[in-house]
Amino acid sequence: MGSNGRSMNHGVDTASTITIKGILSLLMQNVDEKDDEKRVISLGMGDPSAHSCFSTTHVAPHAVSVALQSSNFNGYAPTPGLPQTRRAIAEYLSRDLPYKLSLDDVFVTSGCTQAIDVALAMLARPGANILLPRPGFPIYELSATFRHIEVRYFDLLPEKGWEVDLNAVEALADQDTVAMVVINPGNPCGNVYSYQHLKEIAEAANRLKILVIADEVYGHLVFGGKPFVPMGVFGSTVPVLTLGSISKRWIVPGWRLGWFVVERMKKYFDILGGPATFIQAAVPQILEQNDEVFFKKTLNILKQNSDTCYDKIKEIPCLNCSHKPEGSMAMMVKLNLSLLENIGDDIDFCFKLAKEESVIVLPGTAVGLKDWVRLTFAVDPLSLDEALGVDCGRGLYFVDYEVVDALISWLIRFALDSSALLLEKLHEKWSLVKTKPYPAMYSSVYGGIILDPAMMVIPIDDHMVHRGHGVFDTACLLDGYLYELDVHLDRFLRSAAQAKISSPFPKSTLRSILVQMTAASHCKKGTIRYWLSAGPGDFLLSPAGCPTSAFYAVVIDHDYSQCKEGVQVITSTIPIKPPQFATMKTVNYLPNVHAQMEAEEQGASASIWIDEEGYVAEGPNVNVAFISQDKELILPFFDKILSGCTAKRLLQLAPKLVEQGHLKSVKTGNLMAEEAKGSAEMMFVGSTLPILPIIMWDGQPIGDGKVGELTMALSDLLWDDMVAGPETQRLHVPYDE
Repeated sequence: MGSNGRSMNHGVDTASTITIKGILSLLMQNVDEKDDEKRVISLGMGDPSAHSCFSTTHVAPHAVSVALQSSNFNGYAPTPGLPQTRRAIAEYLSRDLPYKLSLDDVFVTSGCTQAIDVALAMLARPGANILLPRPGFPIYELSATFRHIEVRYFDLLPEKGWEVDLNAVEALADQDTVAMVVINPGNPCGNVYSYQHLKEIAEAANRLKILVIADEVYGHLVFGGKPFVPMGVFGSTVPVLTLGSISKRWIVPGWRLGWFVVERMKKYFDILGGPATFIQAAVPQILEQNDEVFFKKTLNILKQNSDTCYDKIKEIPCLNCSHKPEGSMAMMVKLNLSLLENIGDDIDFCFKLAKEESVIVLPGTAVGLKDWVRLTFAVDPLSLDEALGVDCGRGLYFVDYEVVDALISWLIRFALDSSALLLEKLHEKWSLVKTKPYPAMYSSVYGGIILDPAMMVIPIDDHMVHRGHGVFDTACLLDGYLYELDVHLDRFLRSAAQAKISSPFPKSTLRSILVQMTAASHCKKGTIRYWLSAGPGDFLLSPAGCPTSAFYAVVIDHDYSQCKEGVQVITSTIPIKPPQFATMKTVNYLPNVHAQMEAEEQGASASIWIDEEGYVAEGPNVNVAFISQDKELILPFFDKILSGCTAKRLLQLAPKLVEQGHLKSVKTGNLMAEEAKGSAEMMFVGSTLPILPIIMWDGQPIGDGKVGELTMALSDLLWDDMVAGPETQRLHVPYDE
């Protein structure tokens, strides 16, 4: 991409008018809107705030709120910025410099984009040229073109960690060169320059009598072996204009607060407008309170994600990443077009990937490198797994990312001679099973869907395994449709909140995982069960040693049908759970197990719990409902028992029988045990039943001791809803057949 530009396909403009947002917008327009089964995964825009795993420090919004509510910052700010804001920025930057900046050296801008434009506007003069890195940030070329400054590109060398080609710099510069731009930590390459290399850049610029524009928007966002060294350290060697912002390090790009650091430039700022005054007023508190926990968390996520990107890309033959990211939020990846059928260049690659897989990456042409792509790894981890695990079976571009290596690494911890021997023993066990009951599993620990039942394992150090700190839920799968998945997920997340377990993914992502896992299983009938745990860690009581929560799910192949035969139940003598634990669906089911065992020991199918006040509560894993002698459908209140999704759906459907005159009313209420035993009909209500008639309780017949007509009418309502209900209740699974 040179200063004269070139025409590009897919409606992309010439290089001098390229913007990252513009190209990403075109890519989004190219996504196949008809493909509702694929969520759009964008690795194109460097906006971490769009993902729930990234959030700003609590200090920042509090500081803004205090400034806004004070009503002291509703007027215009001085054009260079509030004095206290400039002073705070000067003190913040001076921490890393061998000299002290003053507020007179700092000018507040509307994001770093305005700072770039200010820098180039002040350097513009007839015949001037500027040296820009390739690859780089396209706003520099846009601004230079607008200011009539000639652009000359020097290459960054991927084989040397994207260092500046200083020989090219010296060859390009002449008496009309006004500056060179250095972006460190690097965007789009993820590089971090060493002290020695920055020193060499400063010395070269000094020889050429040009100043250095140091773009340090990603300052301190480093997670490799090199520390961040600001270019200002070499201010005694060469004039330096430092540009920065709070956008990336504090994850607030929408606040549009940047800065420009240089001496004696106040007059130019008199014609500019900066960011909102109350945002400026919050900056001193934001910069002064050094929230190391927040910074460390951000860097840990970025490092984990960059490692994931780098490791997965190494497994994809058509992609090559020559340098592992050490900082910022992006990386450059080279395309091997010889391995890509019917792909002309990087733009063609990106547009087809967007259309066919709803994955957005930025073509390298946008940042100056044809036939490369830029990936942003400031996203939630699952998006990386999905984006880099696209199935190549349909002639697309990425290969499957296998979770086998990760599983083997975990299995090696067992005291067997080798991982191969362990796998052999696991496969030997499952070879004896004719029908595999678990056709698919998902594990966030391994980051993928597992189809081999021998590998469907949960780490023993998971807090759910040895302390019971986990929640779960279940959804039915019938004729290739998941029934009431969303309402079950809502209850699942409520239980998680009560159990003080935070989900590693938002609901939409959990939903997507479950749908993809079910599709991969090829199972059309059964259940899916899923768990959220405090995660693997140590074996202590507190979950503090568990770094991240874990999400597991499994598909269970199970042939079930509408229940039409009546069963017997008993009153359980096992103490009922207190409401605090009964109302959440935790993995602590020991009382439930004992209640079920007690029933089976007495020849019954299940048991009924009665609470301390004598009211009917629930069964061990189902709700219970009654038809009174007056033909009222009554379910116990849900305030002390688990809120059943199927039971609530029954309450929504049953009024149809009232309209038809078969039922008098539908309600929830308290029923004493003896009153309940005098009901005309009785039933269990649960996910896979959906209605199970009860004809005898503690040896006493319910009604006439036969399956009641209203019980079966209610069963028909629920079964019809499962088989052919509205789309709000039934989610079609997109099997790849």
